[in-house]
Amino acid sequence: MLAAGELDLVLSTLDEFALAVPRHDPGVLLFPSARSLGSDAVLARSGLDGAMDLQGRAVAYVEGSAGGYLALTLMATHPGLHFRTVPARNPEQAVEWLRHGDVEAAALWEPWSSALQAEGFKVLWSSKDQGIMEVWVASRQVLKGRGAGMEGLETLAGAWFGLIDRLRTNPGLATNAIAEEARQDPAAIHAILQSGLEFLSLDEARRVAPEALAQAMQAMRNDWSLHGAFLPPAAPRNVDPSTTVDTTLLETLVLPERAPLTGPGEPVSPPTPEPMDPGPILVPPATLQSPGGPQGSPEIPAEALPSPSPGEPSSPDGPSPTAPPSESPEGAAPPAAESRQDPAEPPSGPPGLKPE
Repeated sequence: MLAAGELDLVLSTLDEFALAVPRHDPGVLLFPSARSLGSDAVLARSGLDGAMDLQGRAVAYVEGSAGGYLALTLMATHPGLHFRTVPARNPEQAVEWLRHGDVEAAALWEPWSSALQAEGFKVLWSSKDQGIMEVWVASRQVLKGRGAGMEGLETLAGAWFGLIDRLRTNPGLATNAIAEEARQDPAAIHAILQSGLEFLSLDEARRVAPEALAQAMQAMRNDWSLHGAFLPPAAPRNVDPSTTVDTTLLETLVLPERAPLTGPGEPVSPPTPEPMDPGPILVPPATLQSPGGPQGSPEIPAEALPSPSPGEPSSPDGPSPTAPPSESPEGAAPPAAESRQDPAEPPSGPPGLKPE
């Protein structure tokens, strides 16, 4: 949808964008916006105490999420480790498989990772071990003046970084203002903001060199290719990563004037964030081992972080990896425009798989 100009902007992770470029050449990376420092994790069932315990077992990840690349790096950094990756259509499906024992581990993010840890599942690998960076990607059409145009992108980016500045300088009132706007409990908003996702300020985003982003994307593309992500019909295009990164929007961006900020209730005071060090975030594994067989590649991200009840799976009757696949319903709705939002109706599960 981004490549076709049907969307103006997509919030993605860097690894997802690196995968999408040779398949679709969807747009241009405008700037990094956040880094995951534990929000994304590979969680395993009780009795599996280390990464090597996953040898030969089944690990679920959500298609279109950073979980696929997180699972890849887990194998890459543990020589000799090979497990089977099982793509799920949404986090509820992956959680159900894990709870029912259909898979031995799953790559998920908040709030599912915290909910599963409370149930006794153990984190074996997370974005603390392999940094994940989130980025803004604009369509080439909007950069040429169609749709919102550059003026609209500048307004949106300025408002975004203005909000991040508020969260840094007055976190309690900013959190309450977000809660009031979203009609959510301020404590819930505070928990989300402290769940292992750190948002970059304007100055921090400016310090991430576009050359470093392009180099990291090339290394990630190599990783995806070794994993079989570029098999037909998703043949790679010869796209230079440096032509897909343009951070000049940040050079002239200024924060909006601060208006008085008020919020209901007692302010919540998150801890003061440490200055960003972008170096480790942009270093993917130097060598990625092939897991022993190709697998289908997830599409460009089109999901937004939902807020299910962590105590119950949202799709109790969804298919498991051990069940045969069913046909997708006709007339299914297209994916949402933002990152990490589930489809309205979860599609059918993957082909039959019986974990060892």
